Amino acid sequence: MDSLAVKDSQKVTVAQQLRLRRSLMAVGAGFANSLVMVVAWQLGYVILSMEALLVYLVVSSLGYLLFPSLIYANKNLNRADPSMTSPQISWLFLMVIFCMYAAPAVRELLVVNYLLILLFAVFHYLPKRIPVLSFLLLISYLLIILAQATWSPAPIHWQREMIAGLVFLLGLIGVSLLGIEIGGLRLALKRRNENLALLTAKNEQLAVTDDLTGLYNRRHLMRILRRQKSLSDRGDYCFSVGFIDLDYFKKINDTYGHGSGDQALIAVAAEINRSLRDVDYVARIGGEEFVVVLSQTAYQKALQIAERLRADIEALVIELSDGHPSLSLTTSIGIATYQPDESINSLIQRADKAVYAAKNCGRNCVVGEKELPEVLEKDEAGMNYFSLDSVDPL
Repeated sequence: MDSLAVKDSQKVTVAQQLRLRRSLMAVGAGFANSLVMVVAWQLGYVILSMEALLVYLVVSSLGYLLFPSLIYANKNLNRADPSMTSPQISWLFLMVIFCMYAAPAVRELLVVNYLLILLFAVFHYLPKRIPVLSFLLLISYLLIILAQATWSPAPIHWQREMIAGLVFLLGLIGVSLLGIEIGGLRLALKRRNENLALLTAKNEQLAVTDDLTGLYNRRHLMRILRRQKSLSDRGDYCFSVGFIDLDYFKKINDTYGHGSGDQALIAVAAEINRSLRDVDYVARIGGEEFVVVLSQTAYQKALQIAERLRADIEALVIELSDGHPSLSLTTSIGIATYQPDESINSLIQRADKAVYAAKNCGRNCVVGEKELPEVLEKDEAGMNYFSLDSVDPL
């Protein structure tokens, strides 16, 4: 869980960095437009007074800086669109409209800002929204000319406006078509990346799970044990390991067939998962053998959990297909608790020794490493310990 939380945090950080970069690009375009207005005012192309120009510069600057500030402070994450695309485009839109009205003599130059707004929208909006935005830009351009004809003291050169309007219309159509094409490619790439992510996640899941039971496999078990060992070696953390071996399981395969044996293993795996806590782990290491890793669990508590697990498996009724009668199973469990700075091999061998003792004590019982019969203590040379040759030992 900690690893997933870290990955999610990293994804949010990367996404925020991208949003901030794009927002700063929009801020740059806005300030560039403000700079053009200042130069145009000095050259006498702007119909505003100095006071009105200063008010515009202050208000527009505060609006431009608001959006990257919100993103930098992570205040945008609770919004439906964390990129705040529509608010930023709307603010830029309003500022450009005001500038084109206030500087009619250079309106055909400022119209480039319209195309910049459209390009900015291409990387956020769905392709079907691009024509709608283009239509709004065209309507606003016509309204600016109408407003100038109605209220502005500046004269209108209609032939010049017709040429500028035609150029703007053609540019708007060209950028819209290009935007729709780019948007389509962006969506196709997004879908392909999503499918690739699903396949990658599926492959990762297959790499760490047992095909039959869906439990973790032996290799991933070792990763879990390394992680638990690392936590324990830092101090103030303990964990225990339980070896689970189903009693007389070979008789099920011999009597009912391997298909029924597989059904029994699936049922037992599900029961172990149900019985354990959310913080614990369980893996199938082969045949009818399972290993549980009990996080933050000392020796006595591990024995209690193992006894509850043994009783749950004993009470489990397994329904078989193909007309076979239902059956019940018992299990032998061996428990060992990690000792500071020991190797994983040592811990595994002690747990394996304990389950071997449980087998020799009559089965259907739990044996801890501290309760091993003396006969086993003297007969270690003949024991068949669990081997880690197929995995990377510590």
